[in-house]
Amino acid sequence: MKRILFAFSSTIILGCSNPKIFILKDSNENKYYASELINNAFEKDQIDESPLIVINGIPFKYNKQQDTILLPLKKSEIINLDFLNKNSSRIIYNEKENDGAVIITAKIKN
Repeated sequence: MKRILFAFSSTIILGCSNPKIFILKDSNENKYYASELINNAFEKDQIDESPLIVINGIPFKYNKQQDTILLPLKKSEIINLDFLNKNSSRIIYNEKENDGAVIITAKIKN
């Protein structure tokens, strides 16, 4: 019984600690480009589950309760994608509920 309870609770904890899925406004595998980079940063403990997304210096607001987030960019528009840990992003963006930040530099649309 203890083993079953332990296995069940471990599954819940591990299942709940996955990062969000960030999908680009693109086609095929290009739409998962940002999500793959963000998942790598999550696995390396650079960011947590619901990071602040900053596009060209402007925080992108999204519902942190959702698992899938649609970003208003295509892969071809992204110039650079960087990460800030919790402490750095709190200092720069003054966000209390902050799981780190994803800094996206994109081509500006005319």
